[in-house]
Parts: sequence; structure tokens; C-alpha cells
Amino acid sequence: MKKVLFLLSLLFAQAGAMAQTQEFTPALEFVMQLQVKIQGVERVGETPHGTRQSIPITGGTFKGPKIEGTVLAGGADYQLSTKGGRTVVEAIYNIRTNDGVTIHVRNNGLITQGQGGFYFYTNPHFEAPIDSKYNWLNNNIFVCRINNTSGFMGGVALDVWRVCDPDNYEQTIGKIEPIPGEIWKPATQQGKIEEIHYSVMKNGQKLNKRAQVYVPYSYNKKDKKTRYNVVYLMHGGGDNTTSFLTPPNDWLPLKQVLDHLIEQGKMKPVLVVCPTFYNDDQNIGANRMDDATKQTRDFHIELQDNVIPTVASLYNTYLQGKADSAAIAATREHRAFGGFSMGALCTWYQLAYGISAVRNYLPLSGDIWTYDADGKKLDANKSAQWMADMVNASAFAGDFEVYGYSGTKDMAGTPQKNVIKALRDYAPTFRYGGMNANLRFSMKEGGEHFYGDINQYLYYALPLIWK
Repeated sequence: MKKVLFLLSLLFAQAGAMAQTQEFTPALEFVMQLQVKIQGVERVGETPHGTRQSIPITGGTFKGPKIEGTVLAGGADYQLSTKGGRTVVEAIYNIRTNDGVTIHVRNNGLITQGQGGFYFYTNPHFEAPIDSKYNWLNNNIFVCRINNTSGFMGGVALDVWRVCDPDNYEQTIGKIEPIPGEIWKPATQQGKIEEIHYSVMKNGQKLNKRAQVYVPYSYNKKDKKTRYNVVYLMHGGGDNTTSFLTPPNDWLPLKQVLDHLIEQGKMKPVLVVCPTFYNDDQNIGANRMDDATKQTRDFHIELQDNVIPTVASLYNTYLQGKADSAAIAATREHRAFGGFSMGALCTWYQLAYGISAVRNYLPLSGDIWTYDADGKKLDANKSAQWMADMVNASAFAGDFEVYGYSGTKDMAGTPQKNVIKALRDYAPTFRYGGMNANLRFSMKEGGEHFYGDINQYLYYALPLIWK
């Protein structure tokens, strides 16, 4: 009993803390319209509780942005009327999606006359198989109201909404404040930039590739006892291995950000590796953008087979000895993978295909790209479901962290926000908000699609991973 009281007090304390920082009015998101066919009335008559009757449900259909199918016959709408024109309703029936998943529905509500006239609202409860893509129905609160303008004949049309928080995406990471002034000046203790080389076999051809590496000031190759976490950062489309650490422009250099974070003790010293997804790093401009999607998708193979082993052989990382898949998986918590724009796409693909090698993900100004059989890009909801299916099929479905960032003036801002929202709403594996969150997102007011803002995001993001 004491344990139960403690857990309740902890829950209320957390709720109180959230209420202080998240003051908002809940929002409604449309889920589906149910067109339920009914026939006849079975009257019970006066009972000690009131006048009772039931209305048989004989079929129908339902459709929404992410779900559609048929209403199965055999259910009923049970109604209990009392004096004063008050009727309590409870409809119990099953529905079946077009892909063959049966879902149980219990819809409780009230019909009465309010001050504003006719009042009819219900609270549907859905029970879907937990191993189906409709598991999200089990984990949300819904409201429902009759739709008298649908034109549906032979029954009743019901609109269903999900009760949700408004799209305030700063609540999980925090507002992106301006970078402190001292970060714009070189740190006292400065790391160095090195270049590494490795080979990759693709389609029977040996490709020589390279990557830039940030080595922190305190790094000592002879000190084998001190090991370092590794951040892999992927550039955007048309860019190269130098874009993060040694850019040609005068924006805030990432090297300077890293130096200050480490010198000020805000982050453990880390190695930062910047490879390329292109096949030929010597002639990036010749790569066509329509090839880049496939290259970002497949880079997880190169990362595990070539890049990680090369870095482990040259630097003191947590991966020691033979760099096989088992050893890489055993040390995945000591790796992060992030990227900007097409590099963010590469990050999402790494999560989908290479989650066994990396635990922490930093998609920066980029959404998930998935396609149907005709090559048409799917919307955010379908992409989120695809991602959830990929992650759930792995051995690490509950063991990953995502820290996403973008800007309000970034061309990728809205697409990425839509993907985060879809993951939050339709992919229970991704826990958005709360103490157990593994999906976080923030947008910089006025943030644009360029490395200057991206390096600012990393100033706030990297300390969250390895404090």
C-alpha cells in the first residue's frame, strides 16, 4: 500500500511540474467518420433505472486519414432514458480495417438538451491488437459527435476526434536561445581536425573514401584507459566531409562549439567524425541528387562495415578488439549519428536500418522519405508507421534516443515537424514528452536551412546525450 501511495504521489508531483511549464488548452485532431447502419428498435420499457431500449447495428463503413474499413453487424446501441429528457447511450460493436484488423468499440455518451440546445457527445474506447499498426488507438482519448450534414442515410454518421496537446514542440527539449557570446571566440583549449581514409567495396569496385575527425584537446592516444564516445555527423546534399568542421563560410564553426562545450564541462570530450554518403568524395559535385536518396539509405552498411571499424582502429573508443556486429551492438550506446538536410534523411535511415550500431540520433532539418510501389513519396503519417515497423522489428525497439531540431524559416521545418507529430501520434514506440521520452524536437524561431543554425542546434543537443 505504501508503494502504491508513493507512486501516486510521484505521479501527481510530475503532473504538477508539467502543469507549471505546459499551460495550454487541449486540441482535437480528426481521426475518422463512422457511418453506422442501424435497423429497428428493441424496447425493454420501464425499468427501475429508467426507460431502456437498444438499436441493432447492421453494418456500415468508417474512414479517416490513417484508418478505414467496415462496421461489422451484430452490435447494438444501448440507450437508457430518464426524466428530464436525458439519455445515456452505450454502443458496443466491432469494426474491421481494410487490411483485416478487427477492433472492438465501446462508445459511451450522453444525449440531452443543454442551454445551447441539443447536446450529443460520446467518448469512444477502441481496443486494437497491440501488435498491430493500430495500437495507437489503445493509447489515446477520443470524443465523438453526430454529423447531421454528411448525407448518410439508413443510420448515423459519427465524427471522431483524438484529444491531444497543441503542436507546442518546444516542451521536450527547450527553447533555442541565442548562443553565448564567448562561443564566437576561440576556446583556450582547442581540439584539432584530422583526416582519415578507408576503402569500400561497392558493386565489385574498390572506392577510396575519407572523413574528417574532430579530436578533443585532452585526447592522448597512448592513454588506452580513457575511451571516447563518437558522434557521426553527415553533411547535406551537394556538401562534403569538410562542411561541418572546416566550412568555407564565416558562420559559427562547429569545432569552436565543441571546444567550448568540452572546456566548460558541459559535455564529455568526444570524437566527432564527418564522413560522406557519396561514392566519390573527390568529385561530389558530379553526383546527381536523385542518387543521393539511395546513398543515404544504404550508408548504414558502410558505417558498420567500414567507418566504425576504421575509427576504432585509429582512436581510443569504447569498441575494442574485433569490430564485428556483436561488438558494435554491445557498444552502440557510445555512438550518436546526426546530420543536416540529406544528412538528416541519412540519420532517419540509420535508425530504421542500422539501429543495432547506434543508440542516439540527431536529425537536423530533415524528415523521413518513404515511397510507394510507383515511386510516389508517402505522407508523414505513412512514413511514421513505416519507421515504427522498422524499429519494432529490431532487437532495440525500446532502446534509442532521438533529438530533432529545425527552424521556423527552414524549408525542411514543416515536413520535419509533421513527421515528429506523426511519430508521436501513430508510433507508440516513440515516446514524445514526459520523463521517459525518447523522441524530442524543438524549432528555432527564425532558424533557416544552413549550417550556422545547425551548429547552434548542436550546441544545445550534444550535452543532452553525454553530459
